[in-house]
Amino acid sequence: MIHLGLGVPMQLPPWLLAISYAMVGWSIGLNFTRPILRHAARALPQIVGLIVALIAFCGGMGFAISRLLGIDPLTAYLATSPGGMDSVAIVAAAAQNVDISFVMALQSARFLVVLLIGPSVARLVARNLRG
Repeated sequence: MIHLGLGVPMQLPPWLLAISYAMVGWSIGLNFTRPILRHAARALPQIVGLIVALIAFCGGMGFAISRLLGIDPLTAYLATSPGGMDSVAIVAAAAQNVDISFVMALQSARFLVVLLIGPSVARLVARNLRG
């Protein structure tokens, strides 16, 4: 609050940041059991394959948008890339010559579409898996 209101820069000390990362890592890591690790190992090839397919699909959509709309390829890829809008916004802001407004507009549209049709798709998948 001080940072936003008074312009005072706030920064965590590196030692506190390291301790907090370690605490989060330990809390996640200690919840893994042998059955969970076995299940994760069995699912890993499928997960990696789907990640590669998703990145390729988004890259293809980015290529198509770049060609059709005349937008630079990095802007088009970031606009269609999977992941959180916050991560994409950070990458777009750090990159040079990226149209951040276009990237965020498409990322927001993607979020809204998933928000609107996601529950229906989840119900459809659940119904098909049961039957």
